[in-house]
Amino acid sequence: MKEGRELLVGFVIIAAVTVAVVGTLWLQGSNFGRPTTTVQTLIASVGQLTEGNAVTYRGVRIGTVDVIEVEPGGASVRVSLLLRENLGLPDDAAVVLGPESLFGAWQAEIVSRQNYPRFPFLEIPSGTSPTGPEAVGPVLPGYALPELSRLTASAEQISVNLADLSERFEVAFNQETADNLASAITNLEAITQEVRVLVQTQSEVAGSIIANADSTLTEVEVAARAARSTFQRVDGLLEDTQIDSIVANVSAATANLSLITAQLSDEDEGITATLERADSAFASMSRVAARVEAGEGSLGRLLTDSTLAVRAEDVLLQLDLLLQDVRENPRRYVRLSIF
Repeated sequence: MKEGRELLVGFVIIAAVTVAVVGTLWLQGSNFGRPTTTVQTLIASVGQLTEGNAVTYRGVRIGTVDVIEVEPGGASVRVSLLLRENLGLPDDAAVVLGPESLFGAWQAEIVSRQNYPRFPFLEIPSGTSPTGPEAVGPVLPGYALPELSRLTASAEQISVNLADLSERFEVAFNQETADNLASAITNLEAITQEVRVLVQTQSEVAGSIIANADSTLTEVEVAARAARSTFQRVDGLLEDTQIDSIVANVSAATANLSLITAQLSDEDEGITATLERADSAFASMSRVAARVEAGEGSLGRLLTDSTLAVRAEDVLLQLDLLLQDVRENPRRYVRLSIF
């Protein structure tokens, strides 16, 4: 009976040890014979991370922290991560160290750097390669979140700064400052009212200027219409048959001069007298042309004074109306009485 009891106690002890070992291995993320690979990361500080902590990716545990070593020179810490094989990590993979919970153990989480653009990941120097025979792939940059003690110290410093700021604010913002601020607000309101009145006055002035501009544009339009009418009358006068008659007369005079020149070339006697008469004729024509250019005489006034042309046109129009009225009402102008 005693031997059976001892055997039972030994069996229970062996079972408890087995359960403890298996549970410990399970909690440490042991793979129980599954193939693994080693990935290394360089971090400025590892915080409270220890060997055996979990490695997660997208919230899933994929391995454990294997080795933590300080780099030669003490510039950074190299952490070896023991991961399951055939894991599809992102091209810009990085490692973030932080607590699993608010007061729990730390973990290493593999993330994509583009999802954490504000984290100052440690820049890996060019030419850095993993150490050890089992390490594969590039060395990943890492970043450790601030520890709770650091956060507490930062919060304490912030509270001290806030207290100092509150004291300075109390010193600066006294009753005199409040009175000055109220006076400034009152002055600002008065300035705003004056600016409003000034804007309204300028708006009225601008409206008056716009009205005057509209009136000026109307007068310019009327003047343009009158000038267009004058130009049309001048064009009509230039197209009149009188101008054609003048041009025909000048052409006839030129032909006569040509004939005289031909006759002078055929005759030998009287050439000198004829030339003198021709010179006299040319001088007379020059004087006539000069008087015409100066606006003397009817032809000169007709060519230089558009008013005369307009009046002549009006007189001709009145004359046509008079002749038409004489034809239509002869008794109004001729009275024949026999007795």
